[in-house]
Amino acid sequence: MDDLKSRVAYLKGLTAGLGFDESTREGKLLSKIVDVLDDLAEAVSELQGDYEDLAEYTEALDEDLSELEEDFYEDDDEDDDEEDDDDDDEDDDDYVDEDELFSVECPGCHEVVYIDDDMLEDDEVVEILCPGCERVVFVNDDDDDEEDEDDEEEDKGKKRK
Repeated sequence: MDDLKSRVAYLKGLTAGLGFDESTREGKLLSKIVDVLDDLAEAVSELQGDYEDLAEYTEALDEDLSELEEDFYEDDDEDDDEEDDDDDDEDDDDYVDEDELFSVECPGCHEVVYIDDDMLEDDEVVEILCPGCERVVFVNDDDDDEEDEDDEEEDKGKKRK
């Protein structure tokens, strides 16, 4: 970047040496252009210095992280043989059977939300929100079924009168 600064300094000297009169429109314009170029060269120089500092810092962090990983995983290597058999069993528990899921389409963003059947069996009211727009896409509320039946009975009674 010193090359850029030296080139801008050369332009400043060239404009001074050619005797541009800064009282004219062209002289003012050329003087301001050279000033802007000087400011840009200074900003680029600062950015390059900041970049170099950041690169050194990142490299130091990477080395420190590598040392920590070596220390941490060194202890795990001894236990890995014993844990390999246990890990296979745990992976089976994490698997969710597709038969235990059902899907609901969000009325707002039309994203498909998958719901576990176990959530329906809870005695508590459960509201499922769409991860995209955060609208309620499903409510596990048994009281709604009872209220719907009560409303239907009231409607039938009104029709009879």
